Amino acid sequence: MTQAEFQSYRFDARHEPSDEQLGQLMENAAEKVRETNRESDEKFFAELRRASDEAKKRGATQSGNK
Repeated sequence: MTQAEFQSYRFDARHEPSDEQLGQLMENAAEKVRETNRESDEKFFAELRRASDEAKKRGATQSGNK
């Protein structure tokens, strides 16, 4: 199936998708999920690093005041 054929396909009650079409749809969905997970992981770890750096700065400031 060409990309153009895949892009033009629409589910409808009269025509069931072929196994090839279903496989392509599932692969595309899986790729989107992988990308979303990767982006979410990046955001999570960036926020974790930011919070950790902030906590270190607070700890250094507090220990300097003693």
